Amino acid sequence: MKKITALLILTLLTLSGCKTKQNQESVTESPLKGTKWILVEMMGKPITPSKNGKNIYVYLDANENRINGHSGCNGFGGNYELQEGNRITFSKMMGTMMACTDMETETQFLKLMQTIDNYNLKENRLQMNKAKMAPLLKFEAEKK
Repeated sequence: MKKITALLILTLLTLSGCKTKQNQESVTESPLKGTKWILVEMMGKPITPSKNGKNIYVYLDANENRINGHSGCNGFGGNYELQEGNRITFSKMMGTMMACTDMETETQFLKLMQTIDNYNLKENRLQMNKAKMAPLLKFEAEKK
C-alpha cells in the first residue's frame, strides 16, 4: 500500500510539471481607446490620404468618453459611449468648417460616423459597423 501511495504521489508531482507551453509570440492587440486609428477603407473602397496629405483618423480618449479626429479637411470631436457586446454610440459631434476642394469623402465619412452602432477589434484593425451590415469603416492602428 505504501508503494502504491508513493507511486501515486510521484506520478501526480511529475504530471503537475507538464504544463503545455503557450505561444508567447502572440500578436499584441491595440486597445480601442488611446490609439490613433487611420481610416483605410470606407464602404468597401480603399482610402488614401487627402490631397493635403492628411489621413482621416479617429482617436478615442482613454480617460474621458471623448472622440476626436480629422476627416480629411476638418477636425471633429464629440462624445462616445461603449456598451456591452462591442456596441458604441457617438453624440454631440461637431467639427471645424473649412472649405476644401474635395469634400465628398469627408462628407460621406462624417455621415457614416453618425450611423455606427458597433465595432470589431482584431489585432491592429478596427471595423465600425451598422447593425449586421458589412463593415462601413475599416481602420488600422497608427504605426509608431
